[in-house]
Amino acid sequence: MDYIALAIAPGLAICLFIFHRDAYNREPKLNMIVSFILGAVSIIPAFFIERYFYNSFNNSIAGMALKAFFVVALTEEACKFAALRLYSYPKKSFDEPLDGIVYAVMVSMGFATLENILYVTSSAAEGRGYQVALLRMFLSVPAHATFGVLMGYHVGRAKFNPTRKTALLVLGLFWAVFFHGTYDVLLFWQQSPGMEDYIINILLFLGAVISFIVALRLSWKLIYKHRVLSQQTYMPTANLKLRQAIQKDIPLIRELSHKIWPSTYASIISADQIDYMLQMMYSEDSLVGQMKENHEFIIVSDGKIPIGFASFSLMENGIYKLHKLYVLPQKQGKGIGKFVINEILKAMVRKGGVALRLNVNRNNKAKDFYEKLGFVIINEEDINIGNGYFMNDYVMERKI
Repeated sequence: MDYIALAIAPGLAICLFIFHRDAYNREPKLNMIVSFILGAVSIIPAFFIERYFYNSFNNSIAGMALKAFFVVALTEEACKFAALRLYSYPKKSFDEPLDGIVYAVMVSMGFATLENILYVTSSAAEGRGYQVALLRMFLSVPAHATFGVLMGYHVGRAKFNPTRKTALLVLGLFWAVFFHGTYDVLLFWQQSPGMEDYIINILLFLGAVISFIVALRLSWKLIYKHRVLSQQTYMPTANLKLRQAIQKDIPLIRELSHKIWPSTYASIISADQIDYMLQMMYSEDSLVGQMKENHEFIIVSDGKIPIGFASFSLMENGIYKLHKLYVLPQKQGKGIGKFVINEILKAMVRKGGVALRLNVNRNNKAKDFYEKLGFVIINEEDINIGNGYFMNDYVMERKI
């Protein structure tokens, strides 16, 4: 029983890890369990195919290579691919690229877990159960997971790229077979008498370990890439960070304003007025002056990437004014503005604030956004900003 527990543990641990990484739009547990079971079942056709062709090649260097790539790696990865493609791929729950990795790893862990049980129990009869269980715990089972990630990454892309669907599916199978075959051939060559003249077994084993590490590092990068996409799609505010800006951040604020203002105000005011107001409000001297007048600036970042900024100051009697709140165009409509407003309101409460006030252009659709957050129009203003330009604003306020 101890051997079986050791054989099952690594596969389940990896499944839990992948489940944890799929944090923003998790798959139905039943679908993942079925994928795991289908992965285990897929070992049956793989066993008979390998058994039929295994002795078709001799133990020469070339024969072992053909056996590793075409008999073992291609057979096993094709059987796992079939389970993934026929069951998981068509599911409605397969609704983002990361799901390709999730389901592929579940299938791979089902396959690897049953395979591990068979290897460990047979080795236990020879007195090597613990040795084989520990070795496979840190190499063979995680290796199957990396092959699954490589396959699932491309399968996930294929689901949402119809024009390249077939190419990406084939590519996913190819990379899984390539790394699986590379790992196996280095282990198989230890059994080839002809290899002893060229390289010692320990170097072959180290080569297999290195190939596994390469696959592991690549898998980690691919998981991260799809996970970021998942986060941006289903929980765009999860990695948002706010920090107080200082004078050293002025170049960053100016850079962001020049990226945001032209698209934000293109349909509201003229290009000349946009240029005029950017110079008036976002020149280095102007921003330094605003900071000296106790305008508190905030930098909004998605992870480590700055995506927007805000500023506010105390007006009178606990009433604060939000002077600026801007987010990069490609980040708008994802709840980021609401997140920033809520964080600012929390800060106002801690400072004893009673209301937050702001100005918004009367033709700016941002008015609807602020109304949804509880702001109400309390006044209208036409502010002469010089050079013949006006700011035609609503004054809006929300009680805290």
